[in-house]
Amino acid sequence: MKRIFLEKITDELTISGDDANHLARSLRARRGDKITAVDPTGNCAVIELVDFDRETIKAKRIGAIQKVLVEKKIILADCLPKQNRFDNIIEKATELGVEKIEPLISERTIARPNVSSDKKIERWQKIAKEASEQCARDTIPEIGAIRKLDDWLKDIPSLDDTLFLFCWENERETTVREVLSANIDKNIIVLIGPEGGFSEREVKSIKDAGGISVTLGERVLKTDTAAISVLAMINYESM
Repeated sequence: MKRIFLEKITDELTISGDDANHLARSLRARRGDKITAVDPTGNCAVIELVDFDRETIKAKRIGAIQKVLVEKKIILADCLPKQNRFDNIIEKATELGVEKIEPLISERTIARPNVSSDKKIERWQKIAKEASEQCARDTIPEIGAIRKLDDWLKDIPSLDDTLFLFCWENERETTVREVLSANIDKNIIVLIGPEGGFSEREVKSIKDAGGISVTLGERVLKTDTAAISVLAMINYESM
Protein backbone atom coordinates (compact mmCIF):
# COMPACT_ATOMS: atom_id res chain seq x y z
CA MET A 1 0.00 0.00 0.00
CA LYS A 2 1.24 3.48 -0.83
CA ARG A 3 2.43 5.52 2.14
CA ILE A 4 2.63 9.21 3.05
CA PHE A 5 3.89 11.07 6.11
CA LEU A 6 1.61 13.79 7.51
CA GLU A 7 1.91 16.14 10.47
CA LYS A 8 -1.37 14.88 11.94
CA ILE A 9 -3.96 12.21 11.20
CA THR A 10 -7.58 13.32 11.60
CA ASP A 11 -10.96 12.03 10.38
CA GLU A 12 -10.98 14.52 7.49
CA LEU A 13 -7.70 15.61 5.89
CA THR A 14 -6.57 18.18 3.36
CA ILE A 15 -3.23 17.33 1.79
CA SER A 16 -1.40 20.15 0.02
CA GLY A 17 2.01 21.35 -1.11
CA ASP A 18 4.84 18.83 -1.63
CA ASP A 19 2.78 16.01 -0.10
CA ALA A 20 -0.05 16.47 -2.59
CA ASN A 21 2.41 16.77 -5.45
CA HIS A 22 4.20 13.59 -4.35
CA LEU A 23 0.93 11.66 -4.19
CA ALA A 24 -0.35 12.88 -7.54
CA ARG A 25 2.87 12.84 -9.56
CA SER A 26 5.31 10.38 -7.99
CA LEU A 27 2.84 7.85 -6.58
CA ARG A 28 0.24 8.45 -9.32
CA ALA A 29 -2.55 8.34 -6.73
CA ARG A 30 -6.17 8.58 -7.88
CA ARG A 31 -9.57 9.23 -6.31
CA GLY A 32 -10.62 6.19 -4.29
CA ASP A 33 -7.06 5.01 -3.60
CA LYS A 34 -6.34 3.83 -0.09
CA ILE A 35 -3.10 5.14 1.45
CA THR A 36 -1.31 4.47 4.72
CA ALA A 37 -0.77 7.78 6.55
CA VAL A 38 1.91 8.04 9.26
CA ASP A 39 2.45 10.96 11.67
CA PRO A 40 5.63 12.03 13.56
CA THR A 41 4.44 10.46 16.85
CA GLY A 42 4.40 6.96 15.41
CA ASN A 43 0.69 6.67 14.64
CA CYS A 44 -0.58 5.24 11.36
CA ALA A 45 -3.97 4.75 9.75
CA VAL A 46 -5.46 3.92 6.36
CA ILE A 47 -7.00 6.90 4.58
CA GLU A 48 -9.01 7.12 1.37
CA LEU A 49 -8.47 9.84 -1.22
CA VAL A 50 -11.87 11.34 -2.00
CA ASP A 51 -11.26 14.45 -4.11
CA PHE A 52 -8.52 16.18 -6.14
CA ASP A 53 -8.16 19.74 -7.35
CA ARG A 54 -5.20 21.66 -8.76
CA GLU A 55 -3.66 22.41 -5.37
CA THR A 56 -4.98 19.96 -2.76
CA ILE A 57 -6.18 16.43 -2.14
CA LYS A 58 -9.09 15.70 0.18
CA ALA A 59 -9.02 12.45 2.18
CA LYS A 60 -10.84 10.71 5.01
CA ARG A 61 -9.65 8.24 7.61
CA ILE A 62 -11.22 4.80 7.12
CA GLY A 63 -9.05 2.71 9.46
CA ALA A 64 -8.27 2.77 13.17
CA ILE A 65 -5.21 4.71 14.31
CA GLN A 66 -2.49 2.31 15.35
CA LYS A 67 1.08 2.54 16.64
CA VAL A 68 3.80 1.57 14.19
CA LEU A 69 6.21 -1.25 14.95
CA VAL A 70 9.53 -0.29 16.56
CA GLU A 71 12.55 -1.47 14.58
CA LYS A 72 16.09 -2.07 15.80
CA LYS A 73 17.81 1.29 16.13
CA ILE A 74 20.59 1.75 13.57
CA ILE A 75 22.57 4.99 13.32
CA LEU A 76 24.72 5.58 10.24
CA ALA A 77 27.55 8.08 10.70
CA ASP A 78 29.16 8.80 7.35
CA CYS A 79 32.04 11.09 6.44
CA LEU A 80 30.76 13.19 3.58
CA PRO A 81 31.74 12.04 0.08
CA LYS A 82 32.40 14.49 -2.73
CA GLN A 83 29.78 15.71 -5.21
CA ASN A 84 26.20 14.63 -4.43
CA ARG A 85 26.88 10.99 -3.56
CA PHE A 86 25.56 11.55 -0.03
CA ASP A 87 22.09 11.88 -1.59
CA ASN A 88 22.32 8.26 -2.72
CA ILE A 89 23.61 7.15 0.69
CA ILE A 90 20.58 8.76 2.38
CA GLU A 91 18.14 7.15 -0.03
CA LYS A 92 19.60 3.64 0.29
CA ALA A 93 20.19 3.89 4.05
CA THR A 94 16.55 4.85 4.45
CA GLU A 95 15.47 1.77 2.49
CA LEU A 96 17.72 -0.38 4.68
CA GLY A 97 16.13 0.78 7.93
CA VAL A 98 18.50 3.38 9.40
CA GLU A 99 16.92 5.54 12.10
CA LYS A 100 19.40 8.43 11.99
CA ILE A 101 22.08 9.58 9.56
CA GLU A 102 24.99 11.67 10.84
CA PRO A 103 26.97 13.63 8.18
CA LEU A 104 30.56 14.02 9.38
CA ILE A 105 33.76 15.80 8.38
CA SER A 106 37.06 14.03 9.11
CA GLU A 107 40.70 14.90 8.43
CA ARG A 108 40.62 13.47 4.89
CA THR A 109 37.09 14.46 3.93
CA ILE A 110 37.20 16.18 0.54
CA ALA A 111 33.72 17.73 0.70
CA ARG A 112 33.76 20.71 3.08
CA PRO A 113 30.27 22.21 3.23
CA ASN A 114 29.42 24.96 5.66
CA VAL A 115 28.87 23.25 9.02
CA SER A 116 25.70 25.29 9.52
CA SER A 117 24.30 24.51 6.06
CA ASP A 118 20.60 24.41 6.96
CA LYS A 119 19.45 24.28 3.33
CA LYS A 120 21.57 21.20 2.68
CA ILE A 121 20.15 19.45 5.77
CA GLU A 122 16.63 20.40 4.67
CA ARG A 123 17.23 18.90 1.22
CA TRP A 124 18.65 15.70 2.71
CA GLN A 125 15.67 15.41 5.05
CA LYS A 126 13.34 15.70 2.06
CA ILE A 127 15.22 12.88 0.31
CA ALA A 128 14.81 10.72 3.43
CA LYS A 129 11.08 11.47 3.58
CA GLU A 130 10.49 10.59 -0.07
CA ALA A 131 12.56 7.40 0.25
CA SER A 132 10.57 6.41 3.36
CA GLU A 133 7.31 6.82 1.47
CA GLN A 134 8.63 4.86 -1.50
CA CYS A 135 9.81 1.88 0.56
CA ALA A 136 6.76 1.87 2.91
CA ARG A 137 8.66 2.61 6.10
CA ASP A 138 6.84 3.57 9.28
CA THR A 139 9.34 6.27 10.23
CA ILE A 140 11.54 8.88 8.55
CA PRO A 141 15.25 8.84 9.40
CA GLU A 142 16.52 11.96 11.13
CA ILE A 143 19.37 13.78 9.40
CA GLY A 144 21.81 15.15 11.97
CA ALA A 145 23.77 18.39 11.73
CA ILE A 146 27.05 18.40 9.83
CA ARG A 147 29.73 17.87 12.49
CA LYS A 148 33.43 17.19 12.80
CA LEU A 149 34.25 13.55 13.55
CA ASP A 150 36.10 14.42 16.77
CA ASP A 151 33.12 16.38 18.10
CA TRP A 152 30.70 13.58 17.20
CA LEU A 153 32.83 10.97 18.97
CA LYS A 154 32.56 12.95 22.20
CA ASP A 155 28.76 12.85 22.04
CA ILE A 156 27.96 9.31 20.89
CA PRO A 157 25.35 7.56 23.05
CA SER A 158 26.20 5.24 25.93
CA LEU A 159 27.43 1.94 24.53
CA ASP A 160 25.82 -0.23 27.22
CA ASP A 161 23.12 -1.40 24.81
CA THR A 162 24.75 -0.29 21.55
CA LEU A 163 27.25 -1.93 19.21
CA PHE A 164 29.64 0.60 17.62
CA LEU A 165 31.17 -0.64 14.33
CA PHE A 166 33.50 1.17 11.98
CA CYS A 167 34.54 -0.10 8.58
CA TRP A 168 38.32 0.00 8.19
CA GLU A 169 40.33 -1.14 5.19
CA ASN A 170 43.23 -2.31 7.40
CA GLU A 171 41.04 -4.71 9.39
CA ARG A 172 41.63 -8.22 8.06
CA GLU A 173 40.00 -10.59 10.55
CA THR A 174 36.89 -9.30 12.35
CA THR A 175 33.77 -9.61 10.20
CA VAL A 176 30.40 -7.94 10.53
CA ARG A 177 28.71 -11.34 10.97
CA GLU A 178 31.08 -12.32 13.76
CA VAL A 179 30.42 -9.17 15.78
CA LEU A 180 26.66 -9.14 15.17
CA SER A 181 26.23 -12.78 16.20
CA ALA A 182 27.68 -11.96 19.62
CA ASN A 183 25.54 -8.83 20.05
CA ILE A 184 22.26 -9.77 18.39
CA ASP A 185 19.92 -7.71 20.60
CA LYS A 186 21.91 -4.47 20.65
CA ASN A 187 21.24 -1.25 18.76
CA ILE A 188 23.93 -0.40 16.22
CA ILE A 189 26.09 2.57 15.26
CA VAL A 190 27.95 2.24 11.95
CA LEU A 191 30.76 4.66 11.07
CA ILE A 192 32.00 4.99 7.48
CA GLY A 193 35.18 6.88 6.57
CA PRO A 194 35.92 9.32 3.71
CA GLU A 195 37.47 8.57 0.31
CA GLY A 196 40.99 8.73 1.80
CA GLY A 197 40.15 6.58 4.83
CA PHE A 198 40.67 7.41 8.50
CA SER A 199 44.00 8.74 9.73
CA GLU A 200 45.93 6.73 12.34
CA ARG A 201 45.00 9.32 14.96
CA GLU A 202 41.33 9.03 14.08
CA VAL A 203 41.41 5.23 14.24
CA LYS A 204 42.84 5.45 17.76
CA SER A 205 40.17 7.97 18.77
CA ILE A 206 37.40 5.78 17.36
CA LYS A 207 38.68 2.71 19.20
CA ASP A 208 39.05 4.72 22.41
CA ALA A 209 35.36 5.66 22.03
CA GLY A 210 34.41 1.97 21.88
CA GLY A 211 34.46 1.42 18.13
CA ILE A 212 35.08 -2.10 16.82
CA SER A 213 36.80 -2.27 13.43
CA VAL A 214 35.27 -4.65 10.87
CA THR A 215 36.26 -5.78 7.41
CA LEU A 216 33.99 -5.69 4.36
CA GLY A 217 36.20 -8.07 2.38
CA GLU A 218 39.40 -7.91 0.38
CA ARG A 219 38.42 -5.02 -1.86
CA VAL A 220 38.65 -1.36 -0.87
CA LEU A 221 35.13 0.00 -1.37
CA LYS A 222 34.05 3.55 -2.10
CA THR A 223 32.44 5.26 0.89
CA ASP A 224 28.91 5.05 -0.53
CA THR A 225 29.37 1.39 -1.51
CA ALA A 226 30.72 0.59 1.95
CA ALA A 227 27.72 2.19 3.67
CA ILE A 228 25.20 0.26 1.59
CA SER A 229 27.17 -3.01 1.92
CA VAL A 230 27.44 -2.98 5.72
CA LEU A 231 23.77 -1.99 6.15
CA ALA A 232 22.72 -4.83 3.85
CA MET A 233 24.81 -7.23 5.96
CA ILE A 234 23.16 -5.99 9.15
CA ASN A 235 19.72 -6.42 7.61
CA TYR A 236 20.54 -9.96 6.48
CA GLU A 237 21.93 -11.01 9.86
CA SER A 238 18.92 -9.51 11.65
CA MET A 239 16.34 -11.46 9.63
